[in-house]
Amino acid sequence: MKIFRFVLSFIMCSMILNLFQIGVDAHNFNQNQDSRFFSLVKQFQIEKDLASDDVHINKSLALDHSENAAKLFKQITSFNNNITNNSKFVNKYEPMFGGLNSTTKALVAANLADESLKEYGRAKGLDPKLSTSLLNMTMTMATSMNSENNRTLGSEHASRALSLASDQVVRQSNFETSLSLAKSLKGLFLNYLKSAKLVSSTGLMQIPMEMKRNSIQDLGEGIDNLNSALNKNAPLEEVFSIVHGQIHPNLFLGFDLKLKGN
Repeated sequence: MKIFRFVLSFIMCSMILNLFQIGVDAHNFNQNQDSRFFSLVKQFQIEKDLASDDVHINKSLALDHSENAAKLFKQITSFNNNITNNSKFVNKYEPMFGGLNSTTKALVAANLADESLKEYGRAKGLDPKLSTSLLNMTMTMATSMNSENNRTLGSEHASRALSLASDQVVRQSNFETSLSLAKSLKGLFLNYLKSAKLVSSTGLMQIPMEMKRNSIQDLGEGIDNLNSALNKNAPLEEVFSIVHGQIHPNLFLGFDLKLKGN
């Protein structure tokens, strides 16, 4: 009976992952208020630190990061209008992150991966609309780009975005942000997700605990691959594949994230 349940769970997991990669936007997880808020906080801290690091090296880059931080701070205050000092509030909220549940931390990790991909698209010369569209693509869209018989609207968008990307970094500030987001993602994984207590699945799809443990190991490898790809200035398609093919699916399996439908 146990073997039957395990086989059934494995089949269902395979079906869900197939749906994840083909029929559902890979990044489109159900978010909660905390995951949105703390994702913005981490992005703000990254831009603030980059502005500080660049101020004596390249004032133009420092200005870009300062402007980005200001925009993020405005978004943060929409969550909490009691925040008035953009230089000190992170010290208050950062320690609270450790008290969040693993699901929320995993959602923040997914958001950081998304933002790193989007910023890398901008670094490679894509405009804001095209770089954002990278987050709405499924892996099938990327693999079907060269098939004339499988030209869905989404795959056409994927083809256009990835084909327009430059081989070189053309926007240094976005490249710096992308790198820092990936580093922050790795820190989040090492500090909170790598050794997180995994919870048994509930509902119809019972993901075996061994599969969950394997997904955490694979997640760590995916995050390492992301950092490596960015550091070597890999093609945008490679970074896209890592985020949507290695990071998001393993967050989904390991932490029971919920997917939004199309």
